[in-house]
Amino acid sequence: MTGMKRKITWVLLAALLAYGCGSLAHLYPPSEEKTPQEKLADENARLKVLYETEHELNMKLAYELEVTRIKLEKAHSVLITEGREPAEAVIAFQDFEASRIQYGLLTGVSDWDGEPGADGLRVYLLVKDSEGTTLKRKGNCRFDLIDISNRRDEVIMSWSVPAEVFGGYWHSLPPGFRVLLPWKGEVPWGGEVALRTTFTDSFGRVFQVSRIFKIERDATVDEEEGDPDNE
Repeated sequence: MTGMKRKITWVLLAALLAYGCGSLAHLYPPSEEKTPQEKLADENARLKVLYETEHELNMKLAYELEVTRIKLEKAHSVLITEGREPAEAVIAFQDFEASRIQYGLLTGVSDWDGEPGADGLRVYLLVKDSEGTTLKRKGNCRFDLIDISNRRDEVIMSWSVPAEVFGGYWHSLPPGFRVLLPWKGEVPWGGEVALRTTFTDSFGRVFQVSRIFKIERDATVDEEEGDPDNE
């Protein structure tokens, strides 16, 4: 009987040991290489942490920027109350912006080579501000000569002058731009034409002016004759 008890005891101890070893093996499984799905899950978790950290930093920077903006607005309101505007808010020479263009009195057919017959058009172009002051303002210019005889309204000649070239035509006395436009192609002698000038300033604003006259072979316009301004 005693031997049987000992045998039963040893069987129970063996079972307990086997169960304990199995539990430990379950708690500490053998090391295995992760599957692609597990690696992807780990990478997603890492990226999520980075995103949350960056988002938190951006929110903090946005808050600080908003606080700075509010402080600047308060400082600006104080300056206005005291009657002093910030220097950067003052527009210099705002009364001297171009508002229109016009031709000088002597704009028209001209002879400038001393030989018989007109050589082309001499244009006196004046850039004016709102008060009528002539300004030295560069701009891109396009001159179109339009044949209006017999109601054709056909552009027969065109000249384009870029701003960097146009600026070189400035004359101080009397102030204004003087541009020579030599004939291009066949000249409609004795016909009635219109000269249309399109001036685009550095701000992209477009101004136009036109004048109607007849093209005569014997031109009488002289560069130094009279005042080219035509108020």
